[in-house]
Amino acid sequence: MARMSRPESKARTRDDLVRTARDLFIADGLDQTSLAQVAEAAGYSKGAVYSNFRSKYELCLEVVELIHAENLTRIRELSAGAGTAAQRIAAVREWAGVRVEDVRSTRLELELGLAGRGDARLRAQLAANLAALRSAISDLLASLLGGPGSERTARAGELLFSAAYGVSVQRAMDETVSVDLIANLIPALLEATGTATALKDVQGGRDGISVERSTERISKSRPTSARSDESRAALLDTARAVFGAKRFDEVSTTDIAQRAGTAIGLINYHFGGKRGLYLAAAEAVYTEFWDSLQALRGPAVPRLIQGLDLYIDHAEANQGSPLALSTSVADPELRAVHEQHFDRLITAMLQETTGGPGTALARTAVSGWVAYVEGAVADWLRHRALTRVQLRELLMAGLFSAAQSVLSMDPATPLSSRAINALLEQVQPLADRKSEPHA
Repeated sequence: MARMSRPESKARTRDDLVRTARDLFIADGLDQTSLAQVAEAAGYSKGAVYSNFRSKYELCLEVVELIHAENLTRIRELSAGAGTAAQRIAAVREWAGVRVEDVRSTRLELELGLAGRGDARLRAQLAANLAALRSAISDLLASLLGGPGSERTARAGELLFSAAYGVSVQRAMDETVSVDLIANLIPALLEATGTATALKDVQGGRDGISVERSTERISKSRPTSARSDESRAALLDTARAVFGAKRFDEVSTTDIAQRAGTAIGLINYHFGGKRGLYLAAAEAVYTEFWDSLQALRGPAVPRLIQGLDLYIDHAEANQGSPLALSTSVADPELRAVHEQHFDRLITAMLQETTGGPGTALARTAVSGWVAYVEGAVADWLRHRALTRVQLRELLMAGLFSAAQSVLSMDPATPLSSRAINALLEQVQPLADRKSEPHA
């Protein structure tokens, strides 16, 4: 088994401490649990705890955020659930009942809120997490109604969340308070929010129209809410900027959420966690580069020049960045993202030059040239021994040399008219080209 790197080991220690603290805080309460107990139960020294968390409250905040993240994940699953409307609503009612019965988690949130009432940052983070949960529940209600969100579903979500929280707090002191209060509130809210038609197959009551028919009418007239898309876009833009300057282990989700102006729980809600956000940021970088290439127009050679300029510009702007367009990164998942787009680029170039998937010989030649471009540009960034024009012409000459080698080895290799014209143009001196974007 490969030995873990230092960042991986630190992340493993932090995760162990959070999950152990969760068990102890839930079982015995925040006040009755010491950091020394957490360290001992997790099998680490007390110093390991303090090297990861400044205080017990900060550790507890991570625990509560873990609980919130799990709830957000489950809400997202319910929003995307399959089945009839009645089956989906039944699943939501079941989950809501289980969540309300989890009074120990609610008690821990209250303990942390009261203990950290003098810490403005802690209070703000807790409030942001709860706001993310309210928003997710509103989106869930909208999905059950079969349409996008609205002000009505937002208010209904806030009401459902507040009611569930209140019942859970009551149950912390009196377990005879029934969770059915919340289970029965859900279909009533859906009916009041969507239409006056009864939800017959949920409530088994009057001779109303089925949920499916009822919600079909609602979805046609409901205005679209872009809050969820906006928060996702804000997180993604921020992640691209932060991860573009720092290594993965140097970035905290708290920092990303604060910069993006969103709740930290939305990282889990939209991306499944920090790792998912990191890979999504990389995917966004590659997609942007690909879209820029796709937008190029004109003859093959000028587009090749412009494409190389785009790549050189990006490499120059992102030199040393973990999100640079490079296969040299150690991260295997990030490298896999690169290779996926690398293959797409090769396929597009073969389509451009051969009019189809190309032969094995042609594919190997194009793949080798793309790798050559990456290596040559990386060396140019380190040494700057050539001018930019010399670098670009060297790269172009490499592609045409590769094409000529393929034709020499296999004269039957098919070529598109664009490729033939480009080869004929290559006979002219490079300096005579009329299309030079920026030398």
